[in-house]
Amino acid sequence: MNESTPLTSKPACNSELNPAAVLAANRFRRGPIVSKISFSLRERQRALSERGVGQAAHLCRDAVFGYQDAPYDGFYDPYSQEHAPNTTRNTISIVCGRVVVNLREAALIANWILFLLVFFEPPYWCREGDNKLYGDCRSTFDLAGTTADGEEDEELYPNSGMLLLTSSQSQWIELYCICFGFFYLCLKFADDGFIPRLFFYKGYKRWAHTSQIVLMICILTGVKIGNTILNPFFRMLLLGTYLRKFQREFLTFVKMIPAMFNILAILGVITVFYAWFGVTLFYDTPQGKLAFPSLPEGVWSLWIMVTTANYPDVMMPSYNQHRFIALYFVSYMLVSFFYLMNLLLAVACNSYDDSITARTKYRKDLSKELLTKAFELLDHEKKGSISRSTIMNVMVILNQDIPEIQKLSSDQKSIFFAMLDKDGSSTINLEEFLAFANVLLLDLIEQGEYATYVEIHLPKIYYSEWYQRLCSIVKSSQFELIVDTILVLNAAIIGMQDYPMLSGQDVTTDPKYHDGYIDTVWESLETIFTVLYCIEAMLKINVYGWRTYAESGRNLYDFGITAVAVIASAYVYYPNKYSNSNLIKLIVMARVLRLGRLLFAIEGFRVIGAISVDIIPAATSVFSVLLFISYFFSWLGMLLFGGLITRDPLDPISYELLEAQDFVSNGYWANNFNDMFSGMNVLFNLLVVNNWTECEIGFEKTSGDKWLVRCFFFSYHILAVIGIGNVVTSFIINAFFQQMKTVEQRKGWEETIDGEAVIKGSVALFDASDITGTQTGVNNKYIARIRPQHLDVETDERAALRELFTRSSSNVASDD
Repeated sequence: MNESTPLTSKPACNSELNPAAVLAANRFRRGPIVSKISFSLRERQRALSERGVGQAAHLCRDAVFGYQDAPYDGFYDPYSQEHAPNTTRNTISIVCGRVVVNLREAALIANWILFLLVFFEPPYWCREGDNKLYGDCRSTFDLAGTTADGEEDEELYPNSGMLLLTSSQSQWIELYCICFGFFYLCLKFADDGFIPRLFFYKGYKRWAHTSQIVLMICILTGVKIGNTILNPFFRMLLLGTYLRKFQREFLTFVKMIPAMFNILAILGVITVFYAWFGVTLFYDTPQGKLAFPSLPEGVWSLWIMVTTANYPDVMMPSYNQHRFIALYFVSYMLVSFFYLMNLLLAVACNSYDDSITARTKYRKDLSKELLTKAFELLDHEKKGSISRSTIMNVMVILNQDIPEIQKLSSDQKSIFFAMLDKDGSSTINLEEFLAFANVLLLDLIEQGEYATYVEIHLPKIYYSEWYQRLCSIVKSSQFELIVDTILVLNAAIIGMQDYPMLSGQDVTTDPKYHDGYIDTVWESLETIFTVLYCIEAMLKINVYGWRTYAESGRNLYDFGITAVAVIASAYVYYPNKYSNSNLIKLIVMARVLRLGRLLFAIEGFRVIGAISVDIIPAATSVFSVLLFISYFFSWLGMLLFGGLITRDPLDPISYELLEAQDFVSNGYWANNFNDMFSGMNVLFNLLVVNNWTECEIGFEKTSGDKWLVRCFFFSYHILAVIGIGNVVTSFIINAFFQQMKTVEQRKGWEETIDGEAVIKGSVALFDASDITGTQTGVNNKYIARIRPQHLDVETDERAALRELFTRSSSNVASDD
């Protein structure tokens, strides 16, 4: 099947443009390749000499990103006339502002290090002890021997083995990161001209900066007084202040709580009623003694039923005696599990859809409001229009002061102005200016950047008849069919080779297969297939060019698998003393993974794959909320239940644990809160739901307070499994249908917009010399696509491109 779809017709073999490939390119490109970028302070001063340009540029930035940390007057402008006498302060502000931009990622990394520190440092429950490095943690975690239940050579305090840092090392890392955090805030304070009113400007800046300072002081205080029990919690909150997408999704979840609480309240009332009825119905029976000895125990048994962890086990004692008893349990499950839990999901989906709709409307309204303000600031004479020089001045400030906005070359600035100037008047009215936010989202790539190595360096070969014929063959559907046929043959041979093992037969491996030489039929065939795959990759790279080739996810998948197989094969089969059978198995599995390419030949799989590639990055913000909640509960679990899961015969708790027969019989020893990794695993098991009660019962026996344990697990189930779980499901449902429309658009028909651009899918090809009637002086062809800033709200990329390349009615009439 041919990977490329022509957008325009040209004779050269690399003239085809794959819109999906260009779309993928922007996931891997660091930024557009620009020709002339000016960062001249003199140019900046000249631009700011025009009244309102600086403030308008910041308003345009906020319009693009859909949020405002603070208005323009909430930031320090070292170039304004108001601050002109303060030359030293202005210089410091300029330098620190640039440093802040460059250190932004480093500050985020430092906070992630703080967040992850708890996974590798000694847990607090065993930190006190004679050993100054690890407390009692190292000696406790290393204990092994005969367990309380008689097993030999086993861990006595099961743990993940991730105790990599001493207490002092952890504290030093913590101090370094906190000091860097304070240094970063000091730079931001200097960027704001050392003016507290600006640094703590009302709104988001005040909240973020105040929270960060308070939390870092709390962490340092804990280190100073030698009580760091709360430091992991403070580190988590500190990281949260740096993650805007996490904050947005967390607030969305908080807003959904009232709607979900109503359903949970109904579920609670029904559960209490059924528990009351159950205690009465099963009084003084085996069923009653097992599951309904009291109202609280009955409620707990029914709640476990809602999670499906004990159904139908819980009803079997009475059901074996009286079949009609099933009416009690089945009716409860119908109401609670099948109706209310699904109603809860429906409410969550509806609430999330409403939040997405509100988010979209807010961003559109905010963008219009901010761009209107910017236009009014730039329209000094109130003529209802802005000159070209004014727009260029705004772009200079966007280039130099707004790191989030892509850096624009002089050619790109001219192209952007032409897109705004739809009537060809060389001035911009308000209606045209409102498209500025979409214009700034454009990614422009010169078509010449897709030229192949052969086209550039070997033009005679490139234009020769035989090479053009080779291009046609490689790009044909027949070539893809041949490759797919080779894959099927490879699959058949691998299946024949592994059939005895896959069918459960005893297999005796040929010693020659692990001797590091290609001396068996299977190895010879595998090597031949690997060579064929290499030839395929080389042909496509030469014909398409590396850039076009790498922009296809399918090609990258093929290339990665082939590269792994080639490197591993060369390492094993190259004459040396190394011969690792596991690595040889890895080679075989790599070839099996290559069969996944066949899925791309099926339309349904291609669509799902394309949707997944778009959804997964956007989903990280939703999953970050789940990560934070799990982190908090794992840390809390270490404080409450750390060290309680033990097999040490010298510890009386180990014998109490043996009373939890389900826990012991299933070998759930590693499901504990002895360290952070183990705790996260327990919580993940709870997310999966099944058998979580058999893990929970172990903590009931060892803690001595079963209701504390139950409240802990119940709280996590409500917040994470039901709450965030429904948010994640709502997000995936919403995003799937949004992306389904987008994928259909990307496969859309080819259309020409007013003779300006050819749009196919979500990609536009245009001649930059004349755009919407405006001469740009740029004589190149460009490829354009919209670069969405908000992954949570889908952008109609095709419609946005169509609008940008459509001339105004007055301009069309004048041309006629």
